Amino acid sequence: MKILSSIIPLMLALMAVVGVIYLSYVFSKYVALGASKMSGTKYMRVVDRMLLGQDKMMMIVQIGESYYLTGVTSQNVQIIKELSEDELVEMEGSASPMGLQQMMTFKSALQKHLNKNKE
Repeated sequence: MKILSSIIPLMLALMAVVGVIYLSYVFSKYVALGASKMSGTKYMRVVDRMLLGQDKMMMIVQIGESYYLTGVTSQNVQIIKELSEDELVEMEGSASPMGLQQMMTFKSALQKHLNKNKE
């Protein structure tokens, strides 16, 4: 009887931890959806991006029918070159261009971490 009374609080704590992890997963999905809706624009979109360093990246931005290669740092954004649609060639072995929506989801980050720990 003594063992049962000590196991019940342990099981409740375990269920609470699992519940918090599940709620954070659900909440992160809704936050990501809300952020993508808020950042959605009518006249421009990020076609592709490539990280070059901690606070440096290159982006291809479509504004109307025009494409621009831009350099982005923490201090400024600079248009490097205007691109024609013919110059946009998808690289072999690269993921489909999704712009900023390529960010890692909570589920994929957790799976990557779990796989790393198994190795």
